[in-house]
Amino acid sequence: MGSGSASSATAAAEFQSVLEDVLTETDADEQAGPLLRAAGLRIRFEFPDLPLVLSLAATDEGKHHLSWRFSEDVKWKPKLTLRMDSKVANAYLQGKESLAIAMARGRVKATGDTRSALVYIPALKLLVTSYSRLVTQEHPNLVLE
Repeated sequence: MGSGSASSATAAAEFQSVLEDVLTETDADEQAGPLLRAAGLRIRFEFPDLPLVLSLAATDEGKHHLSWRFSEDVKWKPKLTLRMDSKVANAYLQGKESLAIAMARGRVKATGDTRSALVYIPALKLLVTSYSRLVTQEHPNLVLE
């Protein structure tokens, strides 16, 4: 996304805003929310180029299916950590990049429980539709052709 420190701060704020909106929408979605909760998510995304961290977990709190913080400081330990630059994440979340291929090419580093990855990675595709729509409607500068 950005390369300088001022532009990195702007890019981090924009990316965080988009992710916040996507997660809020997905959490409230009557199909995607329960499916992601059923997957038992406990995942950390690290975007070292911004720098930005997103900790995402399934929850049973009230009407919510997901809980997230843009911090490593959470009460649970992630089962899977995915580390990638924001450009790779943006492409993945728009459905333009395969996470498996990005891992094979070294653009995404995965650490943690491999069994969790087998469940989490397919479940994360539920974020793609919401992300693509929000980027197209509200953040056209992030849209990839």
